[in-house]
Amino acid sequence: MIEFLEEPHLYLKDGILVKSVTQILQLIFPDKYKGIDKRTLDKKAQFGTNGHSIIEYLDVSDLEKARNQVLDIENKDLQICIREYLRLVEKYKIKPLEHEKIVSYEYLYCGTLDLIAQVDGIVSLCDIKFTAELDKEYLSWQLGMYALALGKEFEKYYCVWLPKKNLGQLVEIIPKTKKEILNKLRELKLC
Repeated sequence: MIEFLEEPHLYLKDGILVKSVTQILQLIFPDKYKGIDKRTLDKKAQFGTNGHSIIEYLDVSDLEKARNQVLDIENKDLQICIREYLRLVEKYKIKPLEHEKIVSYEYLYCGTLDLIAQVDGIVSLCDIKFTAELDKEYLSWQLGMYALALGKEFEKYYCVWLPKKNLGQLVEIIPKTKKEILNKLRELKLC
């Protein structure tokens, strides 16, 4: 059984504290947020959390209804991002199958993947980002780790990229392999 403790952002698997995918990514990319103050990072993280929550509960099977729901979002930047998400849903025929699924790979790491969806009819693993810049290398590790934890390979891996005040994009990502991930975990002395 996996338990996620939201406030300290910790995962317990069968009562044992397990590193998160995010913690491992911080070890792989130690300078990713260097020079950005904590308040700014917290504000951006909250924006992303709010966006994820809206997307998770948005019923995209009725796009007209979903578009009307977007009008109720008070934050205008977030409203634009969610409108862009709906545009991508329509353009690429994205049909969510699972949102916010907690996964683990043995006792090495746990994480919460954003989305498993049909994209143009193909079941795909997707991550949703609200960042100003897209880091494909970071995403290749993140999506690779989620796929390994699921014990499943997908035909396609995507980032649904929703930067503030810009057009959203569906970006294909090539995930890291099981061998690359396990080698990196050994290199980091995590296994």
